[in-house]
Formats: sequence, C-alpha cells, structure tokens
Amino acid sequence: MDEYTSEIFMGGRSTIVLHNTCEDSLLAAPIILDLVLLAELSTRIQLKAEGQVPPGTPVVNALSKQRAMLENMLRACIGLAPENNMNLEYK
Repeated sequence: MDEYTSEIFMGGRSTIVLHNTCEDSLLAAPIILDLVLLAELSTRIQLKAEGQVPPGTPVVNALSKQRAMLENMLRACIGLAPENNMNLEYK
C-alpha cells in the first residue's frame, strides 16, 4: 500500500492511497506516485500565454525531447540552467 498526502484549500488534506494486488501494479506504483507528485507540482507553476502560437513554431512530437523539456522546466523552477531542447522562446 502506498499513500500520498497533500495540503489543500482551507487547511484540509487530500490523501491518495494505492492498493496493489498484482505484480504489474506493484511495478507501476512508483510511476503513479511520480505522476501524482508532478501533477501537484504543476499546480504551483503559472504560465502566461498571449494569443495563439505563432506560425512556424516548431512542434515537438518525440517522447525523448518532450521528457527533456519537462526536466528542463523543473530545472528552471529551481534556478538551474537548461541542458538542451528547452525552446523557451516558444513557451
């Protein structure tokens, strides 16, 4: 059993409990917890966008580049320099 508790509005608490009954679920539990932590962290980040995406903006569909972008966004949140593929001029 895995449990994650976070604070919510007006001093309340939100608890996510995962009960795993098969081996595949046991292997997936750390990934699920990482996704919960990433989702909770993303609620603290505010991005401001003005209008539509300009024509000619490169679209990134490769999973490895998208993962690198997420890693670099988290690096930027704690004040570290990006490693590569960040393309902040388009964010």
